[in-house]
Amino acid sequence: MNHPAYAIKTVLETAAPVPDGRRARSVVTRSTIIKTMVELVAAGNPNPGAVEIAERSGISLRTVFRHFEEKDAILSAIDDLLVAAYQPLLVAPYHSDHWQGQLSELIDRRCAINEAAAIFRISAVMQRYSSPFVAAKYRRLYAAEKRMLDAILPEAMRTHTPPGRAILMACSFDNWRLLRQDEALSAETTVAAVKQLVGDIVQRADVR
Repeated sequence: MNHPAYAIKTVLETAAPVPDGRRARSVVTRSTIIKTMVELVAAGNPNPGAVEIAERSGISLRTVFRHFEEKDAILSAIDDLLVAAYQPLLVAPYHSDHWQGQLSELIDRRCAINEAAAIFRISAVMQRYSSPFVAAKYRRLYAAEKRMLDAILPEAMRTHTPPGRAILMACSFDNWRLLRQDEALSAETTVAAVKQLVGDIVQRADVR
């Protein structure tokens, strides 16, 4: 995967507002708000408010508040941009023909995306408790992560089984964040730690 900054740059470019002559001014304003929210989150603010968006974008606070009445629509647009930036890596064909090799590749991919998009995931965690829309998105993301593992793992180790649930937890964003941020491990050491955890689970389950 490209350096994490490249993925963020892709999101910002996609979110750039269209010229005034092509769409209604309100759509341009909304696009600017979306772009500004992405910039603020990428800069380390997981839950930017209307005042910060107005100051950074140059849009009046009154206008920002008016568009914030449709905040779920704005969050949905940002989610679509993030999916466009990171989904191609997740759905790319695996190089390995064996499930254990594919599982190792999936860990590499998830950790790379976590490096690039951690602040956006943390932002979603913060907002899921105040936004039913974000909470629903979060549940769908969790379900998708389970499906991707189940598409690789043998039947005896899929996520409805004890070893499968252990693998799901080992590969989770929460585990990555604990290792990468709380334990302050390097990116490479974090990947190695996740793979070791998963490898220990697989070895204990003794499924080949």
